[in-house]
Amino acid sequence: MRHIISLLTTLIVIINLGFWVIWLALLGLLKLIFQQDPLRSWINMASELCYRGAVAVHNFWMFRIVGLRLNIQGQLPDHSSPIIISNHQTWTDIPVLHGAVTADGGPILKFLIKRELLWVPIIGWICYSLNFPRLFRGQGNDARRRDYSAIKSFSESLHSERGALMIFSEGTRFTSEKYRNQSPPYKHLLTPRPGGLKIALETAPKGTPVVDITIIYRGSTNFWHCIGGGTQDVDVIIRTFDSTNIGQIRTWLDTRWAEKDAYFPI
Repeated sequence: MRHIISLLTTLIVIINLGFWVIWLALLGLLKLIFQQDPLRSWINMASELCYRGAVAVHNFWMFRIVGLRLNIQGQLPDHSSPIIISNHQTWTDIPVLHGAVTADGGPILKFLIKRELLWVPIIGWICYSLNFPRLFRGQGNDARRRDYSAIKSFSESLHSERGALMIFSEGTRFTSEKYRNQSPPYKHLLTPRPGGLKIALETAPKGTPVVDITIIYRGSTNFWHCIGGGTQDVDVIIRTFDSTNIGQIRTWLDTRWAEKDAYFPI
């Protein structure tokens, strides 16, 4: 039965995203043609409504049909464009974050993504249409310069386009193999990378809050297992920090990750 629910969830996601991506692509094309306000503002509002429409369908399915339950501790700041960081364990993190952040009128999430995701059907088109900041994550000054430019451009757009910059600071999903290769100083997490947050803080509007979210699954984190209802309880711990009080980024992240690690059950 779980496999049937997982298959139905997959179909719902594909159909839902396939429907909304058509409108997002059209709006993205209009955004390229019409650069001036106020028309551009209306296009941004329409894009946000499409995003929220897709999230509403996913939330209904995951939380009402599949039975996923979020145990949320803490509150989001009253800000339309915060910077959000989180640990990353599975693709199920996406609906979890939408349920914890975007639901009930919270900001939409604009993920800091690897450029390769643009080539993934539907997902890549959505990332492009919503102007998600795309990183090269390469070595050398040229790659770092392009990554800096991508995040800077997005941060500057927060004046006119609402949306939280979502950063998975570990840069990748947690797996046992990656954990063995990294040998991090944590029991349940990979080592966070400071680069994305550092650039975001340097380029974000003054007073932008930083929200640290910890996601803990009370069961298997296997994606197929989760979307079939196999793991139903997820703890979501929200903490908010004043960006002006964040000093050395790597030290600050290491402290946050040590605190996150302590939240996990032994």
